[in-house]
Amino acid sequence: MSKWKKILVSILLTVGIIFLFSPAIKNAIIDGKIDKTMNRITNDLKQADLYNNRKNNNEKTEPVHDLPSELDVLKSLDYEGNPVAFLYIPSTNLQLPIYGAVNNESLLHGAAEMKDYNTLGKGNYAIAGHRMRKRGLLFHDIPRLNIGDVVYVTDKDTVYEYKVNSSEIIKEDETEVVAERGKDEITLLTCDIPSEPFNRVAVKGDLIGSFQYSDDFISNSNKK
Repeated sequence: MSKWKKILVSILLTVGIIFLFSPAIKNAIIDGKIDKTMNRITNDLKQADLYNNRKNNNEKTEPVHDLPSELDVLKSLDYEGNPVAFLYIPSTNLQLPIYGAVNNESLLHGAAEMKDYNTLGKGNYAIAGHRMRKRGLLFHDIPRLNIGDVVYVTDKDTVYEYKVNSSEIIKEDETEVVAERGKDEITLLTCDIPSEPFNRVAVKGDLIGSFQYSDDFISNSNKK
């Protein structure tokens, strides 16, 4: 093995050890990737880009790890993804990209749609997210939402406004929570306890309105 190959292997091993033993670094990397994607969505991507991402979505739905490890983060460093929308919750100041399929990579970089949707604002819009141990990271704060809290989802064309009306703990196999119920609503699904991901928290909200997207909609919504 050449000298440079030995150096490269040593560097990779060192980086791997750091990841394996430092949850703080894991959380910082996830935060950084989310911030980068949100900046790209809000500043660079247009509505047509998000529409094309949905239309040409090649993300695959795959089984996910309930407790993502530092190694999972390391494996997903190259993930770019193609967001189809984004989520904003004023009460927790959560802003997340939304991807078109649930898999290990998408859930480490935002939230993900649990079904195929051609458009937003119709039927039961079900999205999943990891409940991390760090407050404010991914879906950690979803179980803390209160009745009446507002959830916004937008594709940069229209902003859909939902009001939380229920929050309940369900079993992992209670998939009927994402079934259609004859009305327009949102379902946010995450683990109950990050270290014991056997149950799920399902937060639901009714669609109460929609309005045209503008670049200052987040700041304007904070004034309500």
